[in-house]
Amino acid sequence: MEKDILLTMEFKLTAPSAYRFLQRYRRLSMPLNDDEVFFFAQYLQEISLLDASLLRFKPSQLAAASLILSAKQLKKINAWNSEMEKYSGYKESDLTEAVAEVKCFALEINPKFISTLKYKFSKPEYHNVARLQFKF
Repeated sequence: MEKDILLTMEFKLTAPSAYRFLQRYRRLSMPLNDDEVFFFAQYLQEISLLDASLLRFKPSQLAAASLILSAKQLKKINAWNSEMEKYSGYKESDLTEAVAEVKCFALEINPKFISTLKYKFSKPEYHNVARLQFKF
């Protein structure tokens, strides 16, 4: 019945993107409210959009995986603490596969396929995060 009502009212429903989850995770944890961590996670997230096999993960999982990898890369505090587990519903162990897949794809992608992303994220307003070598 709910579906019929929405169709009758011509409602357009969309699912939240991984980026929206990343923004939410950033707000949830004050120690992670770090621009460099956020922009590097966003960079990883945009790289992961190029791999169709990663679509098997929920947008919230991809955002979490990108954030965890970003914090590891930048040697910041552990990104996935008890507060993040509480609000996201994911334990870090639940995200192991997503983290491994995003990491693997980021390490293996041909640099020529991400030249536009590298250009975008090499700008000062993105803290030049694309200039960093992947070392997670």
